[in-house]
Amino acid sequence: MKKLSELPKYQKILIIIAACVVVFAILNFGYFAANFSYFFSRPAFKQSTALQNAAIPQAKMQPNTLIVDSLGINAPIQYATTTGETAFQAALINGPTHYPGTANPGQLGNCYIFGHSSDYIWSKGHYKHVFALLPNIKIGAQIVISDSSGNKFTYLVIGSHEVPTSDVSVLSQQGYTKKLLTLQTSYPVGTALARWVVVAEIQK
Repeated sequence: MKKLSELPKYQKILIIIAACVVVFAILNFGYFAANFSYFFSRPAFKQSTALQNAAIPQAKMQPNTLIVDSLGINAPIQYATTTGETAFQAALINGPTHYPGTANPGQLGNCYIFGHSSDYIWSKGHYKHVFALLPNIKIGAQIVISDSSGNKFTYLVIGSHEVPTSDVSVLSQQGYTKKLLTLQTSYPVGTALARWVVVAEIQK
């Protein structure tokens, strides 16, 4: 067997590329596993009882919970008290995180929640891939969210798109004239080059 140094240049390049792909896949295994499961098991994501009853006035559910039934997401919402990467990363260990200063669930304004699409396999937490499927959401999909008292609110997706990291307009409260919910994650997988945002409006 030839040593790497004895191989033609093009073969060395192919081997290096293949090695990089393998390492990338390993580092983002949770993301790819979630997407694999989604594309081959979508019929299994049936509407939950919580979602079916979401429009019932004054209905209650587990406090500070986010459910995106069409993507198989059911996670606790964390509330960061300060902005900054250190505070955000600490909160994200325990679930998708509410951006300080934005509206709370069910309130006028824009309730802004962000979460990981992928993270290092050695990182702490069980929500490192909670938003791995976010770009697959469909317009009109339902998102159920509860506040700290367990009051349930249902939002319908009205937009889903990529934005640059410099675009801070996604945090806008829209003059507090609407009840919006924005979910955000890093994009593409394994990078922070851009963001994927999903915008939903409360079901009336």
